[in-house]
Amino acid sequence: MKKAFTLPTIKVLIIGLILTISQISFSQSGIRFGIRGGVHAGTPWGRAIIANPESIKVGFEGALFADIALSEDISLCPEIAFNQKGFKADTILNSSNYLEVPLLVKINMGDGGMYTVIGPYISYLPTLNDNAPEEKSFGWGGIFGLGYRISDHIFLEGRYNFSGNIWKLGSDSPNPLGFRNTSTGISLGFIF
Repeated sequence: MKKAFTLPTIKVLIIGLILTISQISFSQSGIRFGIRGGVHAGTPWGRAIIANPESIKVGFEGALFADIALSEDISLCPEIAFNQKGFKADTILNSSNYLEVPLLVKINMGDGGMYTVIGPYISYLPTLNDNAPEEKSFGWGGIFGLGYRISDHIFLEGRYNFSGNIWKLGSDSPNPLGFRNTSTGISLGFIF
């Protein structure tokens, strides 16, 4: 008895079907790409650390992103971002440059141009900070933000970034301080 379909033929058909479905769904829903950049204020957050204006470190943030429309009001927005986090403790400036990959959901809030973004992120710290030797290379956290579409291509966005990792500052002392890197920022973006 002769087989109608061989295993390689079935694989080609499945791959072709997946590509066709994804092409139809993306062409109907739309996918756009963009870039954003701005500044943020980084502060420590944790037990025994009291944030004060002198502990704030201003840093740069920037990202490349995709805006994948799932419906008229909801989009999936994955990013590849660069984020300078840190803070000042006493006279020591703690600064860490992270590469982050957020997976955000953008929800439009009516026809006025306002929207919100929310979602998790993972991060990678290529170079560890000498002042915080227990800082980990890989991290995670969450993002919440509000934005405003100025035009079809330009937007303004404010975000709060909260780290899930706890690091220790002054690990050589008898009572090291545990902290989380947090930041509040504003950025201007362009979507193609």
